[in-house]
Amino acid sequence: MNLILNIIQIVFGLLFGLFIPGYLVALIFFRELSNLEKIGLAFVFSISIDIILGLFLGYNEYMKNLTGGITAFNLWVYLLSITLILFIIYLII
Repeated sequence: MNLILNIIQIVFGLLFGLFIPGYLVALIFFRELSNLEKIGLAFVFSISIDIILGLFLGYNEYMKNLTGGITAFNLWVYLLSITLILFIIYLII
């Protein structure tokens, strides 16, 4: 049972860490591109979002004390929040 949960966690982590936020950014800003181009941009934008998130969570001592630094829980919360905000923007536009 523990192995199944680990596999599910890895799959969702890869999706939310490397694809879904960037794909939503590509959908919002690049409507005229084909799906294959949007998928390519999705990986680039997602990695960029991850880098910015890492800088935000652990850049200086004040932010590290405020947010608790880079932990698995913080990453999940912030990535899901960013994804939810991007999805709402996509639905509005």
